[in-house]
Amino acid sequence: MSSKPNGSMTERRNPRSTDIDRLATLDMLALIHQEDKYVAEAITACLPEIARLVDNASATVHQGGRVVLVGAGASGLAALQTARDFAPDNHHDVIGLLAGGAQAKGPEQARAAADYARGIADLRAIDFNPRDMLVALSVSGKTPWTSGALRHAWSLGARVALITRTQQSEAAQLADILLAPDAGAEVVSGFNEPKARLAQQQILTMLATGLAIRTGRVFSNLRVDVQASDTHWAERQIAIVMAATQCSRDQAKSALASANHHCRSAILMLLTGLDAAHAQALLAENNGHLRVALHEAKTEFAG
Repeated sequence: MSSKPNGSMTERRNPRSTDIDRLATLDMLALIHQEDKYVAEAITACLPEIARLVDNASATVHQGGRVVLVGAGASGLAALQTARDFAPDNHHDVIGLLAGGAQAKGPEQARAAADYARGIADLRAIDFNPRDMLVALSVSGKTPWTSGALRHAWSLGARVALITRTQQSEAAQLADILLAPDAGAEVVSGFNEPKARLAQQQILTMLATGLAIRTGRVFSNLRVDVQASDTHWAERQIAIVMAATQCSRDQAKSALASANHHCRSAILMLLTGLDAAHAQALLAENNGHLRVALHEAKTEFAG
């Protein structure tokens, strides 16, 4: 996956875009769009390792651990956003850490990113332990704060994954799972590494989506862990229950009301005829996995 270039990829010039400043706007944009397609090819080459990432993250959660995403600067912001988007509630096992903290401004973030010891301290502050999994985000693979966090997690014997641009870094040597998609040189050298960032984001999206599926937050292709926190989400719940069960709007509202607006319980009630208490108990016995609970309920009825 790595072309093992001399010097960093930022320093490499893309031979396909040397005349980009002379192109008409449409041709310029077509070239940029064509370059983005190389990201998809690079991700395809990484799919086996991404599968390992999702499976290890799922095993971590099922064994009572947390998946901790860490990064500095833009990578740290991506870590925070992925953790926030993972689930609509705050009771889940995906955590995002940004060097300097979520409220840090640019200069403070930069100082924190350069502090190796702080990377260790920030993991200790959340009581990171061997049952947890660290997913480090570092395009260059050389950020001191991220390297400190990686070294600490590795020293504890925790699962460690690294999403980076290059396999040739000290940080890469600490990772059990290394994801280093090579999408080639950027269209414009030194322009904030958009292809590398896009590759990173696609892997994070796969991780979050795959983990949501593996932890029972998805039934069929519907997200079923949504909460009725406001009118918008209450309507979303109704639509999901209707889509999952092919019931009427009134039936969906009635089931949700009986289940205290717990989406998975309402779906299980409508698909099996169970009352709310039995549906919720069956889901609890199966760690909230609606598909497994549904299979168990049908097996009991068949017996």
